[in-house]
Amino acid sequence: MSKSKLSRKPFSKSMAKVTKRPASMSLEQAKAVTERQPANVDAWKILGAHLSDADRLQEAKEALEKACQLDTRDCETLALLGQVEYKLGYADRALEFLSRAVEVNRDYARAHHYLGYIYHNSAQQDKALYHCEIADRLQPNVYETLNTKGNVLVALSRQREAVDVFRKAISLRPKSYYAWNNLANAEKDLGRLNEALSNYEKASCLAPEYPGPFSNIITTSHYLPDIKKEEITKLCKKWNKLFGLANVNRPETSKYKGKCLRIGLISDGFRGHPVGRMVTSAVEEIVKGPIEFYFYSTSSASDYLTTRLQKISSSWAFVEQLNDSELADKIRRDEIDILIDMAGHNAGNRMLTMAMQPAPLLVKWVGGLINTTGIEAIDYLITDSVETPPGCDTEYVENLIRMPDDYICYDPPHAYTPDVVDLPANRNGYLTFGCFNNAIKINEVLLKHWVDILVNIPNARLYLKSHQYSNSEVAEKITSFLEGEGIAHERVLIEGPSSHAELLQCYNNVDIALDPWPYSGGLTTCEALLMGVPVITYPGPTFAGRHSASHLINAGLPELVANNWEHYKQLAVDLASDLESLSVIRRNLRSQLKSSPVCDAPRFAKHFTTVMRAIWQRYCEDKAPAALTFNKEGEAWFEGESQPVEIVNAELLLESEKENDFQWKFSGKIIALDNGAKLLQDSGFDGLRALDTFAVVGFDPVSRISNPQRFEGSEDVQLFPHAVLGNGQPATLYACLSPEMGSTLHPLPPEQLPEEKRPGAQVLTTLPINTITLDSIEGLQSLDWLILDDLSDSMVVLEHGEKALRETLLIQARVAFQPTHERQPNLTEISHWMSRHGFRFYRLNDLAHRSHLPVRDDLQGYQATELESADALFLPSHERLAKLDDNQKTKLAFLLHTIYSVKDITYSLIASVDSEKAERYLRAEGIVAINDAESEAIESKNSQGKVQSSYEFDDTISQDIDRLMNSH
Repeated sequence: MSKSKLSRKPFSKSMAKVTKRPASMSLEQAKAVTERQPANVDAWKILGAHLSDADRLQEAKEALEKACQLDTRDCETLALLGQVEYKLGYADRALEFLSRAVEVNRDYARAHHYLGYIYHNSAQQDKALYHCEIADRLQPNVYETLNTKGNVLVALSRQREAVDVFRKAISLRPKSYYAWNNLANAEKDLGRLNEALSNYEKASCLAPEYPGPFSNIITTSHYLPDIKKEEITKLCKKWNKLFGLANVNRPETSKYKGKCLRIGLISDGFRGHPVGRMVTSAVEEIVKGPIEFYFYSTSSASDYLTTRLQKISSSWAFVEQLNDSELADKIRRDEIDILIDMAGHNAGNRMLTMAMQPAPLLVKWVGGLINTTGIEAIDYLITDSVETPPGCDTEYVENLIRMPDDYICYDPPHAYTPDVVDLPANRNGYLTFGCFNNAIKINEVLLKHWVDILVNIPNARLYLKSHQYSNSEVAEKITSFLEGEGIAHERVLIEGPSSHAELLQCYNNVDIALDPWPYSGGLTTCEALLMGVPVITYPGPTFAGRHSASHLINAGLPELVANNWEHYKQLAVDLASDLESLSVIRRNLRSQLKSSPVCDAPRFAKHFTTVMRAIWQRYCEDKAPAALTFNKEGEAWFEGESQPVEIVNAELLLESEKENDFQWKFSGKIIALDNGAKLLQDSGFDGLRALDTFAVVGFDPVSRISNPQRFEGSEDVQLFPHAVLGNGQPATLYACLSPEMGSTLHPLPPEQLPEEKRPGAQVLTTLPINTITLDSIEGLQSLDWLILDDLSDSMVVLEHGEKALRETLLIQARVAFQPTHERQPNLTEISHWMSRHGFRFYRLNDLAHRSHLPVRDDLQGYQATELESADALFLPSHERLAKLDDNQKTKLAFLLHTIYSVKDITYSLIASVDSEKAERYLRAEGIVAINDAESEAIESKNSQGKVQSSYEFDDTISQDIDRLMNSH
């Protein structure tokens, strides 16, 4: 279903609107004031707002963080920080700052609106509506708020309410296209397709430079049975005339046939969505070869499929906040070789980014794949011979790649798929036809043919299920039509939305599924087959109408694909008249589907890899894109070529060039224990996870991690809130006015603290908390990296961890040189323990300083010289270092290189293992010069590839910690 975004920037750029202060101060003036008056909160805040508007986001963040340090309870600064974090792609941190803003000022309407906006884009619709309603109540009749609220109501299947909200927004700004477009979305969901088309056209006329409304016209046209295929094709191709870009220079990446290909994927469906369910298992197989994927997600919603895809990604970027041009720039910087769109003209639409041609090759694949995109810049479209039968190539502006089987690879939800039960007709005494497709696909032409089937089988029932049916208008329209055709109301069951597991369970009440027309089912067809329910389809005139036919034929069920309407109805009657055969089909259908090419991920991955290699090799040969198909032997042929493509064996080429390249390689993941969750809060942690080389156990005693749910079910992160390392005895948590001062150590008396810290050190309440000793965690196979904060008793942690730390490679201990809490260990105490247990002090890292300059408006500069705190790093003693095996040395080298950017000791450690590899490390890091031949060889290899490691994160760690926590 196509839904255009309402606005990428729900906060106005006007500083006056955000801060309620005059915006007369320019960026340069604000910067000058901060230099003269470094304690001027307003100046830092205005500077941050201007920098944010100029998309100088990192500078904006630094300015606003300075303002926040000066005044931790300024709600406007917190809201602006939330805005900047979201624009930087960190939705969780944005929510944290905005939540703090409304805690400080519960009547801050704009912060509530932005919370609603972000929660909506994160698919947390109940929370989104809560904040939108508060914003609407505090500041009624705000256009942006009404649009966000309406979109949330649509997502909650409350379309009729949404229509009223959008009409109110239109009354405020009748010449702004957003609300007209959003109104059309709601009307489409209600089945008012003609009204929706009219309002999309209105939106398009109001803003002809924006392609969103026109894309919605394209998608909506595919649902209407009275629009001819030729009209729809013409409409698709019109997109390029309206929005196509001329004289665009594509970037060039290294034209090397055997390189590790960097493939970019754009979609809002990297989750429990048709895209996620149709690509995940295949992508997991594809990355086993020399291909890496860069994911550009236009949705911050996530689930278990997101986690699977993130695990195999080389890069994961949340890009909803980027406009089309910004996204294109990012893709160019990432040096993508092949860019694949997986949204089409649907939700998450980035067709304009594709038209900007930010990669050497552009491809369209699953996700809003309903026809030609109409975008002439796109080189290829991945399809199959059922979706696009021979002879239809001229209807597409892209060159068609016909896969030898299905164009998708279905991944059933193994964790919660219900068992298939016996045929419902046997227990009910009547047969049930079902259709769980989007209600928009149901039209009167289709219903008339369903009426014929129900008339032929007088006691049969019809079972319809879709999220739109929670609107009585949609359901009543169907029941009213059927009753007018003589089908009694009691013969029709219509249900609204359910969880995915419940939806699959509902197929146990369906005997035969009827596919809609002219827009067929796709994922719903695969799910019906998974649940043992045969699907009858009559292919529609466009790609959108042939999904089911492709899935059925490739699942070995061509007999269920009708040639015309009479054949469609006869198939339904024939199946319904032979319950014994229908029962046999039901018992075997799941295994038939799962053993077919529709679900064969390794087979699909092999063909997909062949396709990517073939089109890349053709690009390297400076040949224009051409249609590609497979013969019966699985060989790929380009149109006009006399021989099949000879695919370069990239793995062998890359293997032969390893002597000229540097690669990290070690066994097992690096196991880290993070006491205080400092690492998990770090802005670079998501990038660290993408390396797939770390497994982290985090303890978050004061709940500093926002949205901890994102780690649930993770194989590489185990987070334990309200728990801390210690001596295994119950302890006390001191919750302070300033969350940063919360600790299991009591704050020092006010007179012993710097003046600026005294208010925040006030203890608001005390809470009991469990502590866990390192040595009691029996499931911990090894501990490579220990991170200690300065708000816990680190000496107690160390004293109860001698056994666990015997083989540890690096200990990072935060030291407070200017104590703020009782029993904070000093560097001398920690160093003494380390020296007695086989560690040596290496250096201080991440130093924090305090300024003693007065808070005055006439200061000309700023200086902070007093060392407040720093991380003390400890390595194995020289004696113990010499005894480390090669794998441990490599792990330590990787840890120093990746986390601390240390290169000298890294080189020394690698040299002690392999002197030649150490030389390659120096060349790879640019420390020594390399000749041209070596440079070309290195460039041919993906330098960002994943480290080769193998480690299963032991569930017994989690179980053991749970046991220890529950023992008090």
